[in-house]
Amino acid sequence: MNPVDFSIIVPSYNQGRYIKATIDSILSQEGASLEVIVFDGGSNDETIEALHTFDADKRVTWVSEPDLGQTHAINKGLRRAQGSILAYLNSDDVYLPDALKTVRQAFENRPDAMFIYGDAYHISETGDIIDPYPTEPWDYSRLQQTCFLCQPAVFWRREALSTVGYFDDTLHYAMDYEYWLRAGSKVTFHYIEGCFLAGSRLHPETKTLSQRVPVHRECLEVLLRHGAPEESCIRWLGHLAHHEASAQLSSTNPLAPILPIDLAFVQSMLRNACNLGILPDAATLRDLLEIMENHTHRLDPCESPST
Repeated sequence: MNPVDFSIIVPSYNQGRYIKATIDSILSQEGASLEVIVFDGGSNDETIEALHTFDADKRVTWVSEPDLGQTHAINKGLRRAQGSILAYLNSDDVYLPDALKTVRQAFENRPDAMFIYGDAYHISETGDIIDPYPTEPWDYSRLQQTCFLCQPAVFWRREALSTVGYFDDTLHYAMDYEYWLRAGSKVTFHYIEGCFLAGSRLHPETKTLSQRVPVHRECLEVLLRHGAPEESCIRWLGHLAHHEASAQLSSTNPLAPILPIDLAFVQSMLRNACNLGILPDAATLRDLLEIMENHTHRLDPCESPST
């Protein structure tokens, strides 16, 4: 029997303006026992001051020390966790009311499910709802095309660690996507459709918004590692080329618009220009940018794989 129902790991680094709201959103959950394990990478902002406000709450433990990055912090927390159900919540995201009670009930109703996930919102810097994250029913082949799982809305049984293992701490952007791909090939996921569990905060410092090119490169790398079909890899290659092209345009002209993608055209070009397993180099992408700029037949911007 585990001491608590949930262990929530909070990896942290210089998110002092958000971390109190993150932890408050966990501690305010009802209908489940829990522990909060914070591993901070040695923040030099107001994070430590915020963490000290929880010193009297025995459910919260925290350590601030240099580490090897976000994934390393998550794994350190998982190795310390005592709960039956595990998750991690980034230090700028939040849980919505009754999220943990809903997840606990879902696991009780679905003893075959090793992973449970629900819906989530994108939220602003101030916590206002922007839009729903594009979550979809479980389909592993679809997951290879787009990451439809919103990370803060995913939970898993402790037993999954013996089958799936820990997060790959050589990854800095797509560690969650790689974990879902690895887990999804081995265990069962269950979607609590229509239940909004979390808010994923979007602000200029997030990796998703500030590091689009390395995010898409790493997503492609993990797809190749897991033997994704050629069509899935080509799709991600197209989006990688799109973000690389947009980054090059903005570096020379900050007011330049993001190019719409004619995905079929990009796929065709990448089939001819790239061998699967080898990422396009900068020269290839610059050539692709020039071709895209000169290509007159443009379709509406297609959806970008979520991360």
